[in-house]
Amino acid sequence: MEQNRKDFLKQLGSGLVIAGIPSIALANTNTSIDENDFTAEGAATDEKFWKKIAKKYYELDGDYINLENGFYGIQPKPVLEVFKKNIVKANAQAARFARKDYPAIAAAAKKEVAAFLGVADEEIIITRNATEALNIAIQGYPFKQGDEVILNQLDYFSMIETFRMLEKRGEISVKEFEMPLLPKSEDEIVEIYRKLITDKTRVILLTHVSNINGLIVPVAKIAAMAKERGVDVMTDSAHALGQIKFSLKELNSDFVGMNLHKWIGNPVGAGILYVKKERIKELKALFGDTSAAETSINKLAHFGTTPFAVNMTIPTSLVFQQQLGIERISARLHYLKSLWVNELKEHPNVEVAVPAEFSCGIASFRIKNKTAAEVADYLFKQHKIFTVARTLGKDGCVRVTPSVYNSADEVRQFIIAVKACAAS
Repeated sequence: MEQNRKDFLKQLGSGLVIAGIPSIALANTNTSIDENDFTAEGAATDEKFWKKIAKKYYELDGDYINLENGFYGIQPKPVLEVFKKNIVKANAQAARFARKDYPAIAAAAKKEVAAFLGVADEEIIITRNATEALNIAIQGYPFKQGDEVILNQLDYFSMIETFRMLEKRGEISVKEFEMPLLPKSEDEIVEIYRKLITDKTRVILLTHVSNINGLIVPVAKIAAMAKERGVDVMTDSAHALGQIKFSLKELNSDFVGMNLHKWIGNPVGAGILYVKKERIKELKALFGDTSAAETSINKLAHFGTTPFAVNMTIPTSLVFQQQLGIERISARLHYLKSLWVNELKEHPNVEVAVPAEFSCGIASFRIKNKTAAEVADYLFKQHKIFTVARTLGKDGCVRVTPSVYNSADEVRQFIIAVKACAAS
């Protein structure tokens, strides 16, 4: 089990981890975050450390065990405190605030995000979520009739739907394939894409971390191979940002959609679109705009009124993420995932749908002769453990997504519950 964690961290170091992120000053965030809480080593297996973090920084409903943290993340208490203050401020000052103060606040938050990502402020926009971000890129991309897009069953359904919509309109053709659930190496994944590329291929959709089974794909390697063949990649990093450490620049992807309310812990309603500066001029605006220059990313951000308090809280969310530390977060999530994966993959009636070494916190499983919906329903009704059924093949799969506030004991209770379900 410990070796799997080491192999995972080694894998991150060789392919997905490169950037150093500048810190955001705590003094500027007006929060109750205490730096002293984060000075301990806080190893992945240090239950005392993680119990302290959970108790002090997360307010939970103790009526059930939540192992479905993939939809959106619970805001840490300091983030929630600031969010509430921001709601009150925006509401009390009304239009004067929106017209006079908010533009500068939003611009400053955007700069913080750019610094956090290690890219230029002129290369990102803040959206409502990753789906909106990627729709702007996909629907703005200069496709020509006959162009081909490659995607697979582990990609996010909203992105699949967008490409299928363009296909239905006659603008592109979609080539869908079945990604192996248990690939043996990164090179195997790269080779699959290499063989699928034809002279018609224009774009590959890459889901950095699958929302279905948690598979991490080697984006940088695939992008390098694809670019040699004149093919762009569009990367869905909704579940990557805040769950695994990576360098946006080193991904080698010119179009990336991300989320701030999943693993970063921001209030719901914030995402990011990154477009490499040299590529901005190629995209058409999804929302009507004629005022911004064709080379300005602002042409893609004509949204009208945006959620003030959500965007105002982003810097505080980034601070908490930095204080806890992405290396520590990733190691903890991988440890919790590996606890149950390594135990249940040996069970004769359980099929784990992702290799432990190619996933971080998210993983999925099936139980023979039961649908995913039946299993998820059983876990909650009989054991008060909340998971979610996802579409994957005929019977689907059950996605299990722990967060940093979950304990190893909770995961062990989940293991017992799954074994009981598999035996029933």
